[in-house]
Amino acid sequence: MSFAVLLAGAYFKPFLTLLSGFICAILVVIFHYFIFYSISDCKIDYQQSRLVRFEVVETYSEQSPYYIKASLKHIESCPTSIRPAPNAMLSITSDKPVTSGDELSAVLKLKPYRSVKNFYSFNRERQALFERVFYKGRSVGEISYLNHHQYDSLRVSYRTYIDKITANTQLQWLYYALLTGDKSKIGYEDKKHLRELGLSHLLAISGLHIGLIFAVGFYSSKWLLRVSHFRVSQSIQLNKLFVVIGFSCSLVYVYLSDFIVSASRALLMLGCYLVIYNLGKNPVRWRSILYALSVVLFIDPFTLLNPGLYFSFLAVTIIFLLTKKTINLSLRFLKRFVQLLQVQCALFVGLLPLSLYYFSGTSVIGLLINLIAVPLVGVLLLPLLIFYSLISSLLDISGLLSLIDIALYFSYQLLLSIPNDWRWLSFNEFNFSLLIISYITLLLLYFSPNKYVCLIPVCIYAVDSKLQSEAKFQLDVFDVGHGLMVMVRSKNKAIIYDLGPQYFGRYDYVHRVLLNNINKQQLSVIATIISHLDNDHSGGLASWKEAGYQHTLATFHPQGVLNKCKTTTIKLAELNIRSFTAKVEKASRNDQSCLLKVTGFNYSLLLTGDISAAAEAKLVEEEVDLRATILISPHHGSNTSSSYEFIDAVNPEVVIHSSAYQGQWHFPHPEVVNRYNQHHIQQLSTAKYGHIRIKFYSDTYRLEFAREQESYWFEQD
Repeated sequence: MSFAVLLAGAYFKPFLTLLSGFICAILVVIFHYFIFYSISDCKIDYQQSRLVRFEVVETYSEQSPYYIKASLKHIESCPTSIRPAPNAMLSITSDKPVTSGDELSAVLKLKPYRSVKNFYSFNRERQALFERVFYKGRSVGEISYLNHHQYDSLRVSYRTYIDKITANTQLQWLYYALLTGDKSKIGYEDKKHLRELGLSHLLAISGLHIGLIFAVGFYSSKWLLRVSHFRVSQSIQLNKLFVVIGFSCSLVYVYLSDFIVSASRALLMLGCYLVIYNLGKNPVRWRSILYALSVVLFIDPFTLLNPGLYFSFLAVTIIFLLTKKTINLSLRFLKRFVQLLQVQCALFVGLLPLSLYYFSGTSVIGLLINLIAVPLVGVLLLPLLIFYSLISSLLDISGLLSLIDIALYFSYQLLLSIPNDWRWLSFNEFNFSLLIISYITLLLLYFSPNKYVCLIPVCIYAVDSKLQSEAKFQLDVFDVGHGLMVMVRSKNKAIIYDLGPQYFGRYDYVHRVLLNNINKQQLSVIATIISHLDNDHSGGLASWKEAGYQHTLATFHPQGVLNKCKTTTIKLAELNIRSFTAKVEKASRNDQSCLLKVTGFNYSLLLTGDISAAAEAKLVEEEVDLRATILISPHHGSNTSSSYEFIDAVNPEVVIHSSAYQGQWHFPHPEVVNRYNQHHIQQLSTAKYGHIRIKFYSDTYRLEFAREQESYWFEQD
């Protein structure tokens, strides 16, 4: 095989070049993975305590126990590595305050970083991978304070200065984000409004901002030289000097923004364009895109996992395709407006598939708003803010910013008065296949002389979709750590069984997981049942009510969730849903759990809450029909449940344990696992597979796992 490749390369030089590039790309990916993205060679036993020296990178709480991100400088019994120090998310109990820059030594219990993984939800493990967070843990002993480091004092001082001079303004978050690249001051509601209005991209420092800063530096230096009447030798190429000054200004701006990904990417593209332009290479624009992309991927090939890469490079490509010649700045206002409208329309259409895929919708009104907002922010507001930040160090001109703030705040409020239906169009059924089909169609429409050819991929996708058999109903067991949250859906209706745990009195999985799945699949929830009021089953109840689903509790809890659930039978499309409890005397809260039996299409599901062996025995004694195809194991696989008699009575094909990875109680218990194995029952665990989804068809069912379908090779266990 190798000889054949070499022989082909000898006769076809382009092939050899292509092959060399392919091999080089593989080597770069392998190098980056093993140096920057793979966990260290140190084997961590999560039950063993180790002395660790670490530096606090960021703090997320203001009181003990402190939740921090730390850089692990040294781990006891681990050899020194050439790799950069790994990061960890730690819970630190300390009487003294813990702040960023502190270097500490403490006895920690560490384990590999792992988060829950669900369909249609934010991938925290991938985000942790980008940030090189490989461990999480907690302190179990005394903490020693070794030192305190102050980093990036210039950047910190700059941000403090910007924060001070923009204080007492109604849109401080806007000015602060534009001048520093830090979006931490933008509240949740404002982020939501900006997304719906299609304006989020204006606050992400990108090509627009970098190009403007370059232009300010370039033309300012040119103007200063002209007004100073400074004599320069004709042998000096002033244009290159102005280019260097402009690029230096852009570099400083990116540095002050802490080299955020979008800003660094735009700076690289600008640098490639300037180098190619000064070398006299043609065509300049396409080479600059190709070289910039090559440099970005050489620096970090895993940037391919960042959606921003596709948005930024595709946007520049669309602009280059539309403006085959350099934009003529001497055009009259009307022609400039028409040209801007064409660019905005092309960007809207070209980026629409990406927006639908990554954000499940697009801003409807954003096309019109950006016609005003882009030149307003790029040409007027940002230069004014730069001027204001420079002059404010010498003179108090806060009145100028106040006038600008009043006008902008009034305009912002006008935009917020636009009805929600005009702001955002949701489109939830947009998968990766449809994304590829969309861009193949657009490419054929643009480049093919016969425009009807673009209908071919659309027709292929439509026929393929029609041939796909639709599931009769679906079971979703969400990955919520130690807890339970289940959804059963048929057609476009669903019922919810339990709402998972709540942590720290505020964090739950309702908004980030359950509602995402409901909205993505465009479901109507007809009923909610809470098995019992333990936190790991009802922790998300408050958030569920706040989301407007309190009325769905009435079917099974007419007397409120504090009382036992109502024994009843309802219909979910063609499914029969029956609720019941075990009649155990002096039953504990666990044994008062409400069970749910779902039957239809020759399949059945049994959801059991936290019942113990006593409740199981009572149900078996009363000869309750427990037989089920799929069983959610009682009490997460605890050894207090899943008796032999109960397993015989249910006789499931598959049992699912909803449990935490390396959790405190180590569920499912080894003896429980052994009991199910003795009955030759397939066992699945959310700790291992993440979100488990089962689709039921007329004659079979299909298992889907979030950890398999939502993970790349380097994210697999």
